[in-house]
Amino acid sequence: MLAAATTLAVLLAVVLALLAVPVVLVVDAERGDRLEARWRVRWLFSLVDVRWSRGRPSAAASAPPDAVRPARKSFAGRWRRARMAIAALRTRGLPSRVGRLGLALLRQAKLEQFRVRTAFGFDNPADTGVVYGLLSPLLMLATARGLNLECRPMFEDSGLRGAISATVHVRPLSVAGALAAFLASPSVIRAAGAAWRARK
Repeated sequence: MLAAATTLAVLLAVVLALLAVPVVLVVDAERGDRLEARWRVRWLFSLVDVRWSRGRPSAAASAPPDAVRPARKSFAGRWRRARMAIAALRTRGLPSRVGRLGLALLRQAKLEQFRVRTAFGFDNPADTGVVYGLLSPLLMLATARGLNLECRPMFEDSGLRGAISATVHVRPLSVAGALAAFLASPSVIRAAGAAWRARK
């Protein structure tokens, strides 16, 4: 009995020690005529190194006219999921609990490198100017806080183009603790129950 308890305690200590090692997430994405994204996850001091990339045509690119579109999901199924989501969101205390989770996760993430370059434009140049005027104070605030962020308007073209590059360090143990506290909170449990009842 003592040997089993000792083994269990050692295994638990090893798992906790591994979860305390930071995970490094590297993201590089670029949107032009195509959307290209490259992800890399490093853990255990690069002993675990996973990379993958994804590319697909931009949503702005028009599909061929003879392309076969997938069948839409049934209205009843979509309506049931919408009822469940509304019932969960109406649960008292859930929105504030979600906000606290977001802040907790942001506190656990260490942003090592962050760079955004983007350009946007609408069919009407006046709309582009109005939106850029609304975004300008936020862009200045982000720059003042040290974020490497650049956004420019396109008055002679429409669409969204840009690139993002970021490196984030996260400790799985801290994230797991924040998620566990969120899932065990009374508001989340009530929201889950409300969504289950709305499913019927």
